[in-house]
Amino acid sequence: MKLAWRVGGVALISGAVLSCSLAARAATTTLYVDRTMPSCSDSGPGTSGTPYCTIVKGVSKLAAGMTLYIGDGTYAETIKPAVSGTADAPVTITAWPGKHPLLTPASFGANISSRAYLTLSGIAFSGTKYDGVYVTGSQNITISGNTVTGAGHPVAGQNAYGISIRGTSASVVSGNDVNHNNGTGILLTSGSTGNVVSGNAASYNADGYQRNANGINVISPGNTVIRNITHDNEDSGIQFYPGGNNNLATLNVTYDNGDHGIDDYNVTGGFLIGNTVYRNCTTGINVEGTSGNYTVMNNIAADNAVYPAYNGIACNRRAGNIGIWDSAPASTTVDHNLVWLTKSGTMYAFATTYKTLAAVQAATHQEAHGVQADPAFANAAGWDLRLSGTSAAIDRGNSGVAGEQPTDLNGNPRVDDPAVSNAFAEGPRLYDDLGAYEYQP
Repeated sequence: MKLAWRVGGVALISGAVLSCSLAARAATTTLYVDRTMPSCSDSGPGTSGTPYCTIVKGVSKLAAGMTLYIGDGTYAETIKPAVSGTADAPVTITAWPGKHPLLTPASFGANISSRAYLTLSGIAFSGTKYDGVYVTGSQNITISGNTVTGAGHPVAGQNAYGISIRGTSASVVSGNDVNHNNGTGILLTSGSTGNVVSGNAASYNADGYQRNANGINVISPGNTVIRNITHDNEDSGIQFYPGGNNNLATLNVTYDNGDHGIDDYNVTGGFLIGNTVYRNCTTGINVEGTSGNYTVMNNIAADNAVYPAYNGIACNRRAGNIGIWDSAPASTTVDHNLVWLTKSGTMYAFATTYKTLAAVQAATHQEAHGVQADPAFANAAGWDLRLSGTSAAIDRGNSGVAGEQPTDLNGNPRVDDPAVSNAFAEGPRLYDDLGAYEYQP
């Protein structure tokens, strides 16, 4: 006996008929591509046993709620989704678990235009002519766990970004490794707001013919840049340029870059909270031009602007571990930061330059809770910038400042070190450490 009932005017049949219907639906929610499998066929069903041979074919079959798994092999194809997902039924394009697809198209690696609720993850892109991952006019996009390298060429007019987010909102760029691209690693521009850039590694990105490429460049307002590691980029590790207003940069580690660790130029304010900025070519934390209304707090800035060159790039530009220049000093708050130099140089700039913390405190009344002391990194020579137990950064932060996080870069909780006084700390927790890492006693 079969029972029938009606939902929304459509008759549904129980029993065997319903079972077949559900099985058909399940069969079409997951698709596969693997050009290395002899059984692959673009005229086949796109199953794990008979996958498609091309990404273009697999992407063309996607609909809301579906996942496309891409398997082994090198693909000279661009991922260009033709459909969006929904909040309840997103579209996912990802690496087939245990497999390692590589995309090397002579165009974009992925071109996501006017889409929503879509995830791209686990894919390697190499040597693309244009941006490795290009997202424009979209929302609720997740770009996660991808590797992008070698985009563009080191020639004027031929540079390309590793990942670019343009006119896109409420999206996430997380856990990607963008390195050795011929242009900035990650770019947010053209009205992109409400996005989170988290947990990425951006390194060795360079235009190649001019000092210009950053690890992360934000030219759009109202975004969060958190828990990223940027190093050995041709220009600054993290940059906020005109249009990049009222962003938050927190728990980032940025070192050995060819300009600043974190650069803020001609923007109308923001928050630089709990970052570790070490041995960059020029001013470690830099606020200049018409920038103002900044809060610079709970950071570690050490050994910036005291080395003469970076990979052949001269460093005889603006100096200091923390530099507040031009019109910025009147509306910038600087406090609870640790600064240190192992070589003679400029400690601070606050319109003018100062050699010591005491000098900037006396002249500006800023940095009342600051400290000039060795950060005692775990292994600075090996770029391990976690804190050792003797660090003066322990239990010294302001946990009440906007943007301060309850966990550190690695997700470790804030903990009180009973061997350290909390006399200089402020806020509801009197034991937050300075910089991106929380010492775990």
